[in-house]
Amino acid sequence: MKKNKYTGKGHAFLYLCLLFVSVSSCATNTPVPSAPPSVDTTEVPGKELFVETPQLKRIKGNSIQIDPEMLYQQQISPETLVADLRMANIKSVHFFIVGNWDGSKNDDLLKPAYLNALKNENIAIWIMLLGNCIYGASNLPADWQMEFLKPYPNQGIKFYSFHRPEFVDWQVSRVKRILQNYKVDGIEFAESYFPEWKTLNGNGFYGDVSLFARKMFTEKYIGGTAATVSFDYIMKNPTVYNKWMDFRADALLSFNEKIKIAIKEEDPDVLYAIWGMGVRKGTIAEIREHYGLDMPALAKYVQPDVIVLQTSAQDWLDPQLAWDYLLEYAPLAKAVQEANPKVALSIQADIVSLGYGNPTVEKRNPAWWLRFFDLSLKSGYYTNTAYEYAFSKKEDIWPKKSAVDAKALKIYKEASLQSLVVAEAAVPLAIINEQDAHWKLVYTAHGLGWAYFN
Repeated sequence: MKKNKYTGKGHAFLYLCLLFVSVSSCATNTPVPSAPPSVDTTEVPGKELFVETPQLKRIKGNSIQIDPEMLYQQQISPETLVADLRMANIKSVHFFIVGNWDGSKNDDLLKPAYLNALKNENIAIWIMLLGNCIYGASNLPADWQMEFLKPYPNQGIKFYSFHRPEFVDWQVSRVKRILQNYKVDGIEFAESYFPEWKTLNGNGFYGDVSLFARKMFTEKYIGGTAATVSFDYIMKNPTVYNKWMDFRADALLSFNEKIKIAIKEEDPDVLYAIWGMGVRKGTIAEIREHYGLDMPALAKYVQPDVIVLQTSAQDWLDPQLAWDYLLEYAPLAKAVQEANPKVALSIQADIVSLGYGNPTVEKRNPAWWLRFFDLSLKSGYYTNTAYEYAFSKKEDIWPKKSAVDAKALKIYKEASLQSLVVAEAAVPLAIINEQDAHWKLVYTAHGLGWAYFN
């Protein structure tokens, strides 16, 4: 899926226009692929060797994505931002950069007053970039772009290929420059994958099938004096198609390896997160086939500090999506942990895009996404995040009533003195809902629960 990156006034509409283009039917008649190479976990130490470093501790718990351009458009002050984050017990933020910023110092993009406010509150800061595309104007060479099976319908977004070494080098230089200009806690690339889920016989939003990619594939994976193969030939030959899947997965492995090396060379203490994908009823093998994301291999061979399961468009576009849907991602999370028990797991939700794009659907209010956050941590995820803070404020689904001045209270699972006690004494951070003058649904460091105010 392409995440909802509404940066600037035109991007909200742009994204809503392309949303339903990029979500494909699930039908596919592609050759049945062999299983991806199994990850040998015999040499991987047990979970007891997970090391909670000081750097990881800073990002443990709830986090949120922030589009800085939308933040400024909404005229949210640094003081309001910090107070709002406190109400949701946010420990880190992901500044979501979607343009072709090259990492140079830019006080208009990342305003010092906001960075300082977050640092003063001890909230960790991630720089979140896009792996496969640029929104808006881009001065990158056109021949670096991916080619899809069918032309992409909107020119407001440009997709670039991981098969292009020049593009990968540009991303590496970008990361180095960011770390030379900013002191941050982590760097990550969302959407470092090849588009997209089961689109081969759907809308054709599948890449990269360019002549450059096919020529590279032919030379490296078929060899000999073979003429550059067509994509039709690839699709009709199961053995070749399996090699094509390897080709795509290897490109993403190489990209992530180079980004991690660049980060650690500049500052070994900066965390690196790889973004994978979560799809309900999707398997590790299918995600590898359709996105090129071999998540167990990425975990084992790149060994990032964090791996994030991004919620797919197929899931977050479901108006009936329950807040506990993350339980269906358990097999995916397990496969990653078995490949590398030392990696910290994260999970991402989209809490605003569907409601923003379609006002007739029920909004994912704070009780929805805070329960998602709480369940993620209870289910073994080290941290979590969601798209996006400024739009959540605009859509009125961010907690509004601070309760930090309240005294410590007993927190119940239900609005009853006979209910299970969640915490014996916790200071409410925010009031989420009110049943009456006394019983209020509150958010605390222990999660959501009911408090009796007397």
